Amino acid sequence: MSVHESGAVGKTEGTKKGATMDHSWEKLTAEFAKHDDGVVKNWKEDIDTLLVFAGLFSAVVTAFAIESYQWLLESPADTTVALLMQISMQLNASQVILPERASFKADASSIRINSYWFLSLVFSLTSALFGLLCKQWLREHQRDPPTRTPGEALALRQLRQESFEKWGVPSLLSALPILLEVALLLFFAGVLDLLWNRHLIPFALCFIAVMVSAGLYFVTTFLPTLTVPRKQWENISNADFHKLVYHFICPYKSPQAWAAYRLSRRVLHPLLRFQFMHRFLVNRAENLYHHIRYPVSEWSSLDLQVVRQFDDHPFPFSDSDPCNLKVYELRALQWAFATFRDSPSIVPHLENILGTLPPSVVMSAVFGQWKYIMWEDTTKADIELRLRDPGAFFRSREERLQRYFGIWWAPPPDIRNPTLHYPEGIGLLFCHQYWMAMARRDDLRDRLDDLFVSMRKAYPELQQTTGLRFVIPFPVVDILWTHEDPEVRMQSLRLLRLFEEAAWKPELGYDEQRHDQERLAFISALTRHLGRTDRASQLLTSGRGQKFIQFVNDQIIDRRLYQTSWRNQAFLRDRRRLVLEWTGVVRRVQEAGNLPLEYFAPIPDRSEDPPATFQAGDPAGTRYSLDTVHSPRHSTSHSVTMEHAVEAIPGQSRVRAEGSDLGLVEAGEQDTCV
Repeated sequence: MSVHESGAVGKTEGTKKGATMDHSWEKLTAEFAKHDDGVVKNWKEDIDTLLVFAGLFSAVVTAFAIESYQWLLESPADTTVALLMQISMQLNASQVILPERASFKADASSIRINSYWFLSLVFSLTSALFGLLCKQWLREHQRDPPTRTPGEALALRQLRQESFEKWGVPSLLSALPILLEVALLLFFAGVLDLLWNRHLIPFALCFIAVMVSAGLYFVTTFLPTLTVPRKQWENISNADFHKLVYHFICPYKSPQAWAAYRLSRRVLHPLLRFQFMHRFLVNRAENLYHHIRYPVSEWSSLDLQVVRQFDDHPFPFSDSDPCNLKVYELRALQWAFATFRDSPSIVPHLENILGTLPPSVVMSAVFGQWKYIMWEDTTKADIELRLRDPGAFFRSREERLQRYFGIWWAPPPDIRNPTLHYPEGIGLLFCHQYWMAMARRDDLRDRLDDLFVSMRKAYPELQQTTGLRFVIPFPVVDILWTHEDPEVRMQSLRLLRLFEEAAWKPELGYDEQRHDQERLAFISALTRHLGRTDRASQLLTSGRGQKFIQFVNDQIIDRRLYQTSWRNQAFLRDRRRLVLEWTGVVRRVQEAGNLPLEYFAPIPDRSEDPPATFQAGDPAGTRYSLDTVHSPRHSTSHSVTMEHAVEAIPGQSRVRAEGSDLGLVEAGEQDTCV
């Protein structure tokens, strides 16, 4: 390259760099101006409103003051009457000594009333005066003189902004409405004092009205401080998802409310040094405690703090390995979907935004289709189809689930709408996504205990709040029972006791028809799981898994789930198809486990009842080892029970076989009982 060419290239790059630098300064200056103009615009709007109210209020007070100030002077009419009486007495009895006329003295009530009203008028006019002054200051604050460089213009804006704060102009602007409100309260006090001395009935009516107005004023002043939302990072970190709540922010934000917020912290913060006060605030007033310990610089910071409180991750996740659900963003998207789903111009944008979220989160939290994520995987294609063509989406679901019709008729969770406003909806969403994320971790083998403890802790709470008996999403156990790590597959069999005892068994007070629908959905999902050809399930290859399949088969017979009370031919056909699919799965289990034909009881025809000699197995009365090999049904001579399994292991005690809680005991030991 020649020198000329090098110079030309250098000049081009320099010009390019200079243009980019100018653009950067312009962009930065524009952002400064946008922020500054927004603040000044809000101040001007407040001042304009204040001036209008101050003018009207001053006119009202003036009308009362014109009348009341005369009460401080002696009435000319009274003076005339007194003189006429004196003349009359002199004419009638010239020798009588006339009493000396008393000097005028205003009564205490008139003095108080005039004090209230004239102070009110002075405060009102003072607020208007300083409002005008502030508008002049703001106009000068926004004046843009010519500058030599963009940096100089930026420096001038920053200097003016900091000088405004240094000289207390924002505080003065915040105090003007308070001054006008004090004037209004003084006027009310004068009115009540006047009526007290005139008549009791109007006084009582006005007193009630004034007390209600003043009470609401003070309530709205202190409510933002008293309702400061507490932080939730501890509940998220400890996976206590049932304690999570959707916090609303108090909208009663005003200068006097901000003053109450700051004052309350200054007063209460020194009290935290006393142990009893610290315990009281933590246990009885947690919101107030968080306000004292973690103050904010302005109301907007508090709002953002609330929005970001779901940014934290449950253990063992972190920013580098995230597992967080931004509930407030999800709620906004939920509202946007409900409002704009029929708008063709908005749907593509919703599709782009929702495409950045896990499909199961969108399907449940945004679309409200909880039962789909309970029993099968959800893909991005499902989300796109649901947005573009809801009719086609539901038709495709119906066709896809026709073979496993139990899932189609599975009951949804009984949670209130909008679901993200209530703890049961948030808890269910967090549990599902946390368990799914844990099941997909690379180090799942080391985290199985954390996963199982979370399930055991959350299961009863979720059953109570959602009205479901099966609350663990089947895609989670599908991952666990077909995991590439054999140790994970083996230890995951501990979940079977949870399904047998906590999910499958009847519950007093629970709708049995609804429970049967859940059982059928579970059978449908289990049938599809056992029929997988890409990867074999641990249920097929382990004695404990085969025993569980035997348990489900017995329950189908015992509870007559192969029958249906509906006479619709489609229902009869679908139920028969499910029974045939299940029979095929059972045959596969027999072949995989080399089990005798009598291991599984045959399912009767839909018009038949179970045989009189049939007795469903009840695994609740027996504890099994993870690697126990089970003998055929009704054969007691070769049955390998948990007791024999424990006796066969040196150094193991029976106590361990008795010690599991819903089957979720410590991981890492293949012979741990389930």
